[in-house]
Amino acid sequence: MQLSGYSLDRLREDGEFILYRAHAKQQELPPLLLLAPASTRPSPETRKKIEHQYSLRSELDSAWAARPLALSEQDSQTDLVLEDPGGETLDGFLSGPMEMRQFLGIAVGLAEALGGLHERKLIHKDIKPTNILVNSTTGQVWLMGFGIASRLRREHQAPEPPEFIAGTLPYMAPEQTGRMNRSIDSRSDLYALGVTFYEMLTGNLPFTASDPIEWVHCHIARHPVPPHERLKSVPAPVSTIVMKLLAKTPEERYQTASGVGSDLRRCLAQWETNGSIADFSPGQHDAPDRLLIPEKLYGREREIETLLTAFDRVVAGGRPELVLVSGYSGIGKSAVVNEFINHWCLRVAFLHRESSTSINAIFLMPP
Repeated sequence: MQLSGYSLDRLREDGEFILYRAHAKQQELPPLLLLAPASTRPSPETRKKIEHQYSLRSELDSAWAARPLALSEQDSQTDLVLEDPGGETLDGFLSGPMEMRQFLGIAVGLAEALGGLHERKLIHKDIKPTNILVNSTTGQVWLMGFGIASRLRREHQAPEPPEFIAGTLPYMAPEQTGRMNRSIDSRSDLYALGVTFYEMLTGNLPFTASDPIEWVHCHIARHPVPPHERLKSVPAPVSTIVMKLLAKTPEERYQTASGVGSDLRRCLAQWETNGSIADFSPGQHDAPDRLLIPEKLYGREREIETLLTAFDRVVAGGRPELVLVSGYSGIGKSAVVNEFINHWCLRVAFLHRESSTSINAIFLMPP
């Protein structure tokens, strides 16, 4: 697709991509958005993200997504042409805490957009303000940035170094870090939605960190200050919704975006009628849309504690130890080891933050 009939206006840049609004020079041409690599020599991963977004064009809906339309070759560089539904990226509204009526209107639209995505059996994996378009007048919301979106209902993230994990660390669900022995599914997007809501309400992220490993530690181990304690103007029921979205394990979060939307619409109706919101139990209309089997490990607390005690002993004393996990085939040795690794990664992250302790522990696990 050629764009010679358009003039480009830069909307935002995130280091990897630049988003332009393409203004038509002639009336018969439709408005467009253009997503271009920020570098003149983009990496193979950046090119793959553009191609992947284009491959999803038939699975995305104009009602809740800025749909890819075509690929454009500009100066030997491939750009992605998108529909332009209007509006501005959400980060442009985040100069400070949002007024409650505006927050609730946008939050309802965002929950509906995310619900539409999940109904198509897609996981976004990178929900954040720069990937959200908002019409401030109507509250309508459209999602963008599907470069790492997954067609799988559930997938496992390997525990790679944090700086190499696909996604955006300040908004990343604990299981997406690869250190929770939990799979990534649609509830991972709901955690990122909670981070986004927190930022909309308070003007700040729930956590601050100085390096990737500290971001991982925050999402896995730290609990944020509830929004209503950070800002007195936030109603307690709205704060409760956000904190439920930010639960560390998927089983404790909302299970569906429609469940979030139902509670937010209730808040919006009460706010518009009374200027206040009465307390209620969140998630009353949050029915899972499919069978979800919990991934928690049961009945192995003693074995996990034995492994963790050995780890702590090595850290404290500096003497290496060999720990063997034995048992019949199929009894669950790998499950025990994987669950231990989650706790191990958490403790390593804590030690990295709190001290300069050198960790010499080596655990040899037989197959």
